[in-house]
Amino acid sequence: MIDLATAHTSLNLAEDLTDDELWNIGREACEAADADDQSRQSWIDDHEEYLKLAAQVRESKGTPWQNASNVKYPLLTLAAVHFHARAMPGLINGERPVFAKVNGRANPEKEKRASRVSTFMSYQINSLTSEWMDVMDRLLFVLPIVGLAYKKTFYCELKGRDASELVLPSELIVNYFATDYDRASLTHIRYMDANELIEHQRMGYFLDIDLEEIDGGKGIDTGSRDDTQGFTPPTNAEYDEAYKLYERHGWWDLDGDGYKEPYIVTLDSKSKKVVRIVARWKEKDIQYNEEGQVARIKPTQYFTPYQLVPDPNSAVYALGFGSLLGSTNEAVNTILNQLIDAGTLSNLQSGFIGRGVKLPGGATRFKPGEWKLVNSTGDDIRKAVFPMPVREPSGTLLSLLQLLLDAGQQVTSVSDMMMGENPGQNQKATTTMAVLEQGLSVFKGIYRRIHRSLTRELRLIADLNFEYLEEELYKSVLDDSLPGKIPSANAESPDGMIEQSPDEGSAKEDFDLSDMDITPTSDPSIITDAQRLAKAQSLMEKMAMGLPVNPMVITKRVLEAEQQENVEELMTLPPPRPSLEEQQFELELAKERRELWNSFHDNIKKVAEAEAAEEGTQLNAYTTFVKDQLAVAGLERDLANDKAAAAQAAAKATKPTP
Repeated sequence: MIDLATAHTSLNLAEDLTDDELWNIGREACEAADADDQSRQSWIDDHEEYLKLAAQVRESKGTPWQNASNVKYPLLTLAAVHFHARAMPGLINGERPVFAKVNGRANPEKEKRASRVSTFMSYQINSLTSEWMDVMDRLLFVLPIVGLAYKKTFYCELKGRDASELVLPSELIVNYFATDYDRASLTHIRYMDANELIEHQRMGYFLDIDLEEIDGGKGIDTGSRDDTQGFTPPTNAEYDEAYKLYERHGWWDLDGDGYKEPYIVTLDSKSKKVVRIVARWKEKDIQYNEEGQVARIKPTQYFTPYQLVPDPNSAVYALGFGSLLGSTNEAVNTILNQLIDAGTLSNLQSGFIGRGVKLPGGATRFKPGEWKLVNSTGDDIRKAVFPMPVREPSGTLLSLLQLLLDAGQQVTSVSDMMMGENPGQNQKATTTMAVLEQGLSVFKGIYRRIHRSLTRELRLIADLNFEYLEEELYKSVLDDSLPGKIPSANAESPDGMIEQSPDEGSAKEDFDLSDMDITPTSDPSIITDAQRLAKAQSLMEKMAMGLPVNPMVITKRVLEAEQQENVEELMTLPPPRPSLEEQQFELELAKERRELWNSFHDNIKKVAEAEAAEEGTQLNAYTTFVKDQLAVAGLERDLANDKAAAAQAAAKATKPTP
């Protein structure tokens, strides 16, 4: 039996179960994963075809003749490339892509916490989690093709830090008819070589048992993701001993209370042997009823789904440009190949030759100005030669081709202006912006959907920071990034800046997000740089009109819209230089202070000399005079300190340099 009170602290719960219990769990997990995989098989088959179409995989064609034209027009490829080119800079906003937003009434302490969290997480995904940007880059290219991709966010024990991993739809099995992603059981297909498996076993993460190799140890199986793109699976030494594992994120009742708790079960896909079981919850996620029974457990999520367009037939799957453009792209390919084949037939004529015309066998070719002798009956040679009646490429097909291309561009918003082409010399700038706005209307809904997914992923990273982030690392990052004043969009100060000290706060305190939201700094309603600059220019105009807006915040947004480097450094202004009148006044004031200082030291010396000679009346007179001088110069101090300074001055018997 598993004890729920300590289950979430165990490195591997499989060590506490019997072989029979592990076998039943492994068999159940494999059968459930296979059933889920079967439910989505049609979607996966289409997804593989779309990947081939986008990758422009070459295929031979045997009709209407061998090696006939089989050109694939890059309609889907262009849609994916242009989507990626706009999405990456639109969603990942420069060096500070993460923004911590304060909930409720703002105060200076909350503002400082939010700024520290924003700074650290921005540095974290840009530098600390080195693969995060690369994974996001790949995701935004795959997503428009198939419509669905996943990011796995987890704490990697081997790396000792947070990790991010791209998971393709073919690698994460989810039942097609699941109604709620957060409650659905997920199966992550993982591939390991022998070395990686041994590392997990020797560090205690996996049970030390023998597993079955894929394909007899001669390379990864032919059903791997590489085959779906038309490539040959690798057979080098790195994959000579590959293992295919199922990581099942599901529900099991291991404590016998009748309620199934969320666990992660890792098993070999061939032998069904379980190698690891860990709890998929934290202690704070368990809710008890009045009788002390477990009423509900909130499972910890590791996968963030990114969707392009929701699938009307499934709550957990989505549609991509492959689904929306697949049939159109196939029709374009067919028409294009027909036009090419018609041109081939027209250029290379064929036909029938009567027996009365005797020509040498084989192909007959002519040079310009050349005549060839033909044995004939003397009748008209045209009566013995009949060329096949081949028509020129159809103009109707060409018009239909253009119609389909225009329809595809409307679906993907890949118009001439979106591709950077000049719309014309006489079109007004406002008209151009309006056309761009209309053309991007399709993308706005998609960007908002991706923006929500990115917000969910950043929240997972923040939760991992709360659990695992080391204080030394947190302090070292903030030490280098938060000196003095920093800009804050939350700040209510007149200059839009707040004071930040690097030694404030701790990771546990700062990443307690009960009063804070973590979001991307990007605006999903603004896709192009032109839109971003236009919005910033509008703020500048409002400030010029004298409206009550914060100039520092506006300046920060304008610089960010222009994608200037080191925005915070640009906003840190040096102290203002004094005017000529102020400089002259300072010089005269310094001269007066110097004269008073010299007079003060002269009188100190006289006081010291009088005190040494014990001249009582004269000493009192000098002391009164010095006190008056101190009051005039603003340098009055304690009398005991004056006497000590006088004694030192008498010992030196020299006038100090001002």
